[in-house]
Amino acid sequence: MLEVLQILEAEVNLREETRVAEQSRPAVSKEEHSRSSGLLSDKQEKLSIRIQKVGERIRELPDAEEFGRELQLLEAVQRVMDDAAEILGASNTGPQAIAAETEAIELLLQSKRFNPRAGGGGGSSPGGGGSGTTNDSALALLGTGKNEKELREDHGVSQATGESGAGLPEEFRTGLDEYFNQLEKKNRN
Repeated sequence: MLEVLQILEAEVNLREETRVAEQSRPAVSKEEHSRSSGLLSDKQEKLSIRIQKVGERIRELPDAEEFGRELQLLEAVQRVMDDAAEILGASNTGPQAIAAETEAIELLLQSKRFNPRAGGGGGSSPGGGGSGTTNDSALALLGTGKNEKELREDHGVSQATGESGAGLPEEFRTGLDEYFNQLEKKNRN
């Protein structure tokens, strides 16, 4: 489901934008932060609606009963996204909002059919089956990066300017690249 992967990417980007909003909070007026938080809440609500529509499309499939686990996960994702939108709507871009967004990401990663690191199958149910485990957390998608022994520490430094969440973090790009490469290989065969 390409749509779920796109929603996953958008949720990761939203989480990064939330972090940037929280980091810049001391440097901006309350009104500006509230406006930023409101925009983030709107984005979260739109993602929740997209998840709902994916669930509706799955329920319309002739073999929808085979997607029971995925439908339950999508419902859980939607609830968490709704909670995150409510938190952001209250001008809260702190740890509670980021935790809710992270939970939505982790729930999306739990499904083998949506998880780019999970195994896929061919035949009459492409993408189904496989041997991948789905107990990955969002942090498990961390790539090897440039410095595997790097230790990160939070020094509590605020940043008023800098990157917005326009790009997908490296750890997710690796997983998505792997997924699309496998998909292309299947289409060639």
